[in-house]
Amino acid sequence: MMDLMPNLGMENGQPLYVQLYRYIREEIIQGRLEQDEKLPSIRRLSKSLAISRTTIENAYQQLLVEGYLYSLPQKGYYVSAFDKTYVNHQETQVVGHPQARIEDSIQYDFKNEYVEVHNFDFNLWRKYMNRVLNYDSHKLYKANHIQGEEELRQEIVRYLRRSRGVTAEPHQIIVGSGGQYLLNILSTLLKQMHIRECAFEDPGFNRAKNIFIHNDFNIVPIPVEAQGLNLEVLRQSQAKLCYVSPSHQFPTGMVMSIDQRIQLLKWASDNKGYIIEDDYNSELRYSGKPIPSMQSFDKDNRVIYLGSFSTVLVPAIRISYMILPNGLFDLYHQNKYRYTQTTSKTEQLALATFMGEGMFEKHIRRLKKNYAKKNAAIIQAVRTYMDEHVTIGGMDSGLHLLLTIKTSLTEQEIVKMAYHKAMLLFSMSEYRIAPREDSNPIMILSYRGIPSEKIDEAIKLLKEITIK
Repeated sequence: MMDLMPNLGMENGQPLYVQLYRYIREEIIQGRLEQDEKLPSIRRLSKSLAISRTTIENAYQQLLVEGYLYSLPQKGYYVSAFDKTYVNHQETQVVGHPQARIEDSIQYDFKNEYVEVHNFDFNLWRKYMNRVLNYDSHKLYKANHIQGEEELRQEIVRYLRRSRGVTAEPHQIIVGSGGQYLLNILSTLLKQMHIRECAFEDPGFNRAKNIFIHNDFNIVPIPVEAQGLNLEVLRQSQAKLCYVSPSHQFPTGMVMSIDQRIQLLKWASDNKGYIIEDDYNSELRYSGKPIPSMQSFDKDNRVIYLGSFSTVLVPAIRISYMILPNGLFDLYHQNKYRYTQTTSKTEQLALATFMGEGMFEKHIRRLKKNYAKKNAAIIQAVRTYMDEHVTIGGMDSGLHLLLTIKTSLTEQEIVKMAYHKAMLLFSMSEYRIAPREDSNPIMILSYRGIPSEKIDEAIKLLKEITIK
């Protein structure tokens, strides 16, 4: 087995996996890697080159697809046999996959959708998964319940009653693999009720907005102000549906005042409409007590409540839920056999036990403590290096901050310049529906996955980019 010694680097702008692919391909074509010769294992090559396993997997996979390599189960990758006479020695163009490019080059990821290893105890989670497999395996022979497993829906009801003041019964809950799946179901129900417009926070959560656009809803942008939605604009619209995140508005971080909540509930009641309350990350509040849910004030069954476990566990555990008010649930019950359950039954049962034994709330307490430290660290770094040049928003909860930066650069220029410096950023304009020019660019720093030890150097770099 020959050692591979490619000269890899970021100077030429190519993803590392493309550089590695081309190096191995040339070694094979030139005969320096011979037929049936075994290549180093992914683990060994990752260690010797000090690059990620994913980078090597991507390179090997490309060579495998093109026929330069073949693989043997449990043995590894080998050089294929072929006639090199007709091989084109010109470099072929390989389109780098965006995710591979990001993983290879980005050093400071403020646009992340992952968590640090210490924020989730996989050994503990494995115990609960094994408990299902060892002691409840008889339940796995039956198909998933369409709405989600009864045990999990009961635990969700208990947890939300204690933590969010939500009042619901297990039969009102629908479990699914992500909020977008649940919103697709909801869109179908609402269209049966001839509701085809959705008032949406502007700026607001794009993934939810895109589901309604995909389902041919007319999106009505409602400006977000200091206390919440501009209710006057909402009242003047013809919408009977309004999507809000009142306890921690995305992306502004604004908390809707109690008066605004009551006025919004009154609007829904007067118009026989509905409010979708996206209560994402409601547990992650770092000062004071969590804000009660809007659903807890709802006396007229007008609030559709959305929640998710993905952001507080790990993204790979795709378990979200939706609580339908009784009127909408009756319509769903008539149609529910059109759908299938998309979430792993094993994970649902494991999560139900995890919650029932108090481990979920213990996990949330630990998570709040860890993220509060990171929240404080990034605020301190911003104040140390950029204080007179920025205004910080959204500091008290959630997993991101807003930085309004005094600079001559536009948001798009900052995002582009940051990318070329190996940094990923969100900008506020990415979440606006109606075009609007802010006096200063607003950048969104999601800090869920960025390592704490990289925060200071990342903020220093952001200052170099934005402050001239």
